[in-house]
Amino acid sequence: MNRDEHVAIADSEGYFYCRAVDARLNYRKEQQVCGRGCPCYTEGTLRVPGQFVCCYQEKGLEEKPALFPSVAGMDERLYEAYTYAASAHAGQNRKKTDIPYFAHIITTMNYATELTEDTQVLQAAILHDTVEDTWVTFEDLQRRFGDRVARLVESETENKRPNIPASQTWEIRKRETVEHLKKASMDTKVIVLADKTANLESIVKEQRHIKSDIWAKFNQTDRAKQEWYFRAVREQLAEFHDTSVIKAYDAYLEILF
Repeated sequence: MNRDEHVAIADSEGYFYCRAVDARLNYRKEQQVCGRGCPCYTEGTLRVPGQFVCCYQEKGLEEKPALFPSVAGMDERLYEAYTYAASAHAGQNRKKTDIPYFAHIITTMNYATELTEDTQVLQAAILHDTVEDTWVTFEDLQRRFGDRVARLVESETENKRPNIPASQTWEIRKRETVEHLKKASMDTKVIVLADKTANLESIVKEQRHIKSDIWAKFNQTDRAKQEWYFRAVREQLAEFHDTSVIKAYDAYLEILF
């Protein structure tokens, strides 16, 4: 196999190694993360079930391919944001799964790239959870990526009140998010829409493969309150009514609620 092609076939059980998340995923469980938001994505490569951009068949590899290979035409500023976020989120998984958290970052970027070509907004989309969920500070982002990117990340970061159990602060945090969106900039709304659509996609896909109540693992286990939140966010994103992303958001809402 030519390693420059970034294409591999999954094994008979649907597993493949994806170097973008540095992990083993399974396309039968809808864990494919490749797409326009993937740092290894190659424009125009044919993708069919079992065939993936940026991924290698795990079996038979002598060594793990390098994370984020050089891809012609990739903006170096995005590459820098990807590698920084990958380092910050290293070792983190999606809530109560074995899916690397970085898969969420890539999915968020898949949606963000459908909404904007502004490189700094896309950098912020990649970095949007670094302050909220890792060791990274706003000052770190400001020094590395500049004021605008740091401010955009800040505008999408919840005050998690770390000294109080998350389940006790869930509703106030979500109400703060909705209120913030009422006066947020379009750039912030792009990141929020991409992020929340990625969250909904993840929940829908996971629900298809489990028999238990999907909401039981979240800080807010009440399905009705979760529906209130996602629909309240949707009301503040009316500007995007004719975009493919808001249509995906709406479709996921209808599946879940």
